[in-house]
Amino acid sequence: MSDPSGVLQLQPIAVRRPWGGRRLLDGFRSNLMTEPPLGETWEVSDVGEEDDTFHSVVTAGPLAGTTLRSLIEKDPESILGSAFDSGVPARLPLLYKFIDAAEDLSVQVHPDDALAQKLGLGTWGKSEAWIILDALPGARLQVGLKEGWDVGRLVECARSGEDVSAALQEVAVQRGEIIELPAGTIHSIGAGILLAEIQQSSDVTWRVHDGGRPGLDGKARELHLDQVLMTTPPAHPSPIPLPAAAAGPGWKCRISKGPFQLWELRGAFRGELPVDCHSFSILSILDGRARLAATQERLQQGDVRLVLPANCPLELDCDPQSWILCVSPLQGQS
Repeated sequence: MSDPSGVLQLQPIAVRRPWGGRRLLDGFRSNLMTEPPLGETWEVSDVGEEDDTFHSVVTAGPLAGTTLRSLIEKDPESILGSAFDSGVPARLPLLYKFIDAAEDLSVQVHPDDALAQKLGLGTWGKSEAWIILDALPGARLQVGLKEGWDVGRLVECARSGEDVSAALQEVAVQRGEIIELPAGTIHSIGAGILLAEIQQSSDVTWRVHDGGRPGLDGKARELHLDQVLMTTPPAHPSPIPLPAAAAGPGWKCRISKGPFQLWELRGAFRGELPVDCHSFSILSILDGRARLAATQERLQQGDVRLVLPANCPLELDCDPQSWILCVSPLQGQS
């Protein structure tokens, strides 16, 4: 059933957003046939039940034209690995995307697993992490509440029509920084930021404030203040951004708790990927070039691959300009 190479190339899915721009069309995804504003490209996705719009499709090899969902349903262990939990639906637990914020995004929050399940919204909530690819001068994120604020006070402010920005911590960012956002973190991406995002496989977003901006249909977008009141900020949030990785060659583990682990590689390298042989991994080339030993395929900036569990170990040969991510679910999360 599986591609004998154990590495799947998937078609990026274009997602137009009112706050999007055209940097993805001018850069990583110049071959996408879509009109701006392009806010996101979903690179590895298994989101949705009745609607298969956001199910990734294999684009190369013997499985070309096959959806990732159909491969998972036919043989879950070959895609998800031996960590697959037969007690939940056979679904990919992670979603990987690129985001271009030409304008500020809404102030928003996502539920955790327990709340999502309680409300019948699926198996997973939405914890995520951002990897900053570019930030224009003055570009900022809003992450978490300032001292003296809580979710109840924030919602009261939003209900009264006030600007909620006074409640939010702002942080300037630059290329290369990583921000970890556990579910329940109030947040917004500011205009001028291009980033990669790894998150749990959920599209549940609850808006706190959107500045009255119309959606692509010309109508004001819905706020979800009652749902926001149900969320709980993380008790021990991570530093924003995460501390820089230790100097030296080789893979560095940047996130090791929560629903996924994130490894980062910078510079020349020849050796194995830090993949979990019991699970799938997502490989993303953010800069430079690399060659996969298993397929002799040469990867370049913007390439994303889904690495199947059977393809372990997998060797990679990277040039000195390389900046590469490898992410996989933590044991028991797939």
